[in-house]
Amino acid sequence: MSVLTMLRRLLPSSLVIFVFVAGGAALAHHSTAAYQTRTTTLKNAVVKKFAWQNPHCILSFDAKDDRGRVTTWSVEAGSPSALSRIGWSRNSLKVGDTMAVELFPAKNGARIGRLAKLTLADGHELLDSLYKDSPFETIQKK
Repeated sequence: MSVLTMLRRLLPSSLVIFVFVAGGAALAHHSTAAYQTRTTTLKNAVVKKFAWQNPHCILSFDAKDDRGRVTTWSVEAGSPSALSRIGWSRNSLKVGDTMAVELFPAKNGARIGRLAKLTLADGHELLDSLYKDSPFETIQKK
């Protein structure tokens, strides 16, 4: 059997395997499995850092826990292009801004989560998705 014949036979099956492996990785990246399905709201949170970056924007903030101790949280939001379509900009949040943060916390108890909604001190709301119930609606409905 020639090398060319062997390549013709192996190439289609190799492509199929690649598509399944790459597709699985993409689905795993967008999984909601790490987060609880109910939100938690942290009031009087103060912005530490807001990273307007791909593939997801990241917000770090301080909030007091049940004992009054300041804890630092980080939440991921949508991509800059997705957020800009629903009213966000790279200047939407500044270090020191006070807000209420509604998020889907991590199941493992770490102080990380997926953003659901921010309510700024002036009452202005910034959502992570057009779907108020869950930013994962678009993923789960596919």
